[in-house]
Amino acid sequence: MKVKKATLVFMTIGLLVCSLIWSPAAEASNGLKFNVKANIPENQHNPEVTYFDLLMSVGQTQEISVTLKNNTDEEVIILPKINAAMTNSDGVVEYSNFNNKERIYDKSLQTNIEEIVKLESDEVALAPQEERELKMTIQMPAEEVTGVIAGGIYLSQKYTEEKSDKNAVEEGTSTNLRNLFGYQIALLLRNNDNLVTPEVVYEGAEANQLNARNAVSLKTRNSSPTYINQAVFKAKITRAGSDETIAEVKKEKMQFAPNTIFDLYVPMQGKQYEAGDYVLTGSITSGNNEWPIKEAFTVTREQANKFNEADPDVEPEDYTMIIVLAALAAVFALAAVYLIRKNKQQKALLKQLNQNDKNKE
Repeated sequence: MKVKKATLVFMTIGLLVCSLIWSPAAEASNGLKFNVKANIPENQHNPEVTYFDLLMSVGQTQEISVTLKNNTDEEVIILPKINAAMTNSDGVVEYSNFNNKERIYDKSLQTNIEEIVKLESDEVALAPQEERELKMTIQMPAEEVTGVIAGGIYLSQKYTEEKSDKNAVEEGTSTNLRNLFGYQIALLLRNNDNLVTPEVVYEGAEANQLNARNAVSLKTRNSSPTYINQAVFKAKITRAGSDETIAEVKKEKMQFAPNTIFDLYVPMQGKQYEAGDYVLTGSITSGNNEWPIKEAFTVTREQANKFNEADPDVEPEDYTMIIVLAALAAVFALAAVYLIRKNKQQKALLKQLNQNDKNKE
């Protein structure tokens, strides 16, 4: 069951990424009954992309829109939302919050896009086959913004009638699935196209789990107002004072959203945690930039026991050899005691016989 849940999450992420463009095939594959298309304005910074990348003036107010299309013969209710960009543990940028997790904003974030972009409505009802524009207003800050204000428009479908479990699963809209799918369109805002120096900061490693499997987490921050693209994360775990690698990872083609905080993981690959001191070393590279990693951490006995018990891939301790050796030791000990006692008895008997012989003489 845990494996199926993990697979579902990865499938969901893939569908969300694919939804950045208008795609009838996406509607059929994810169970959504509507399509969405960004209406790109003239101040688009990069005309080659299908999402919003706007070059705006300081303090400027601008209205933009997306076109929604109901592809069915029944009413569809759409729930739009503006979200700040986030980076997940796979190094993938997300503009959705489909799992309704509490959003943690990095302390370097100066302007939250959720506060400067307002939707005209937080719920849109489309009649059968209806096509309509959804408008939103951007109010840029009064002071010049460095780099990019990054976020996105996330549009999910609201289900107004309960379905049988069988039908819901067939349509991809069961209770567990129905709120996972949606379209996301990136919304990037900037005052200029000046280059920004990227910066990665680490804030400690610790024993942790990912998808119920043991994995050491590294708290990571992109503290700069720019995307870090084509990043490569390489790391390994060793015991403090040792060069022997316990676990290692290499992930490529990662992307970190501006001003975001996230965890990167080094999976233990089914190995148990053992109490002790460890070091996570490695690096993140992007182009000509490199940020070395060296983070010491400690695994307590309590942490090791808790995580090992929860990880289904960790083999329980095999005490067979210990039991066999202990049993053999006990047998040898008993045999030794028996032989010593028997030897003493024989000596005592021999001494008694010798004494009797002397008395007869």
